[in-house]
Amino acid sequence: MRARLEELMGAYGQKVTLISRKSGEEVGVMAFLQPVLKERTAPPVTATPLGAVSGRRWLYVGPAGREIRPGDRLRFDALRLVAQEAEALYFRGEILYHRAVLRQEKEAAE
Repeated sequence: MRARLEELMGAYGQKVTLISRKSGEEVGVMAFLQPVLKERTAPPVTATPLGAVSGRRWLYVGPAGREIRPGDRLRFDALRLVAQEAEALYFRGEILYHRAVLRQEKEAAE
């Protein structure tokens, strides 16, 4: 299952750069990155065909082989994000993927 998920990330994911908070090491990975959908009544939001999108929070789903921790940064094109929450998800005792909720870097400093 893990191999299939990483195959899908490689084919359909985005190339992002993870930057370790502790060491500053930069690693490029293929991962899924998407804005978190919000209700239209919760500002600030932007309407999209998928629903209202909050520009403040993003969901990251990345490969099992590259851990992401709170405080690590992520770069994707002009977007700069910081991990607020992060966890590894397991299947049959093995890490299947890493998941994180991120915020724009300038907001994380506030």
